[in-house]
Amino acid sequence: MSINQLVYISQAVRKMSAEDLHAILHTAKSNNQHIDVTGSLFYNGGWFMQVLEGPLETLNALYKKIEKDPRHKNSRILYNEPAKFRTFTRWSMNMTNLENRQADKYDQLVEVIDAATTDRKIGAASPAVTLLKMFRE
Repeated sequence: MSINQLVYISQAVRKMSAEDLHAILHTAKSNNQHIDVTGSLFYNGGWFMQVLEGPLETLNALYKKIEKDPRHKNSRILYNEPAKFRTFTRWSMNMTNLENRQADKYDQLVEVIDAATTDRKIGAASPAVTLLKMFRE
């Protein structure tokens, strides 16, 4: 089965608490297990960046559902390409809350989200490609 990787960014409509983020993670884990989707969600400074991996049709349908979620706005796809393998194979969904500054790769992740929110590249790569490469290493 072929898979795609879809990366999007969106802006939270309000500051997310740890409880809010935990609820999002719990729902995503539960839902994604049943539809063969893996990935990771990152939150920082009122912005979400999420990587979703799975069959193209499934990702497109899931993204349409995500776009309608009232907890965020200004959602836009940064990357939606075929992948040779999954980067986040261990997780139906993982979450990294960069607000607590304890995250592995904290500085790099903050830079990726900042670059995505300001439409700039990191070196010659897009923020989405940079993000995917960070977790392949």
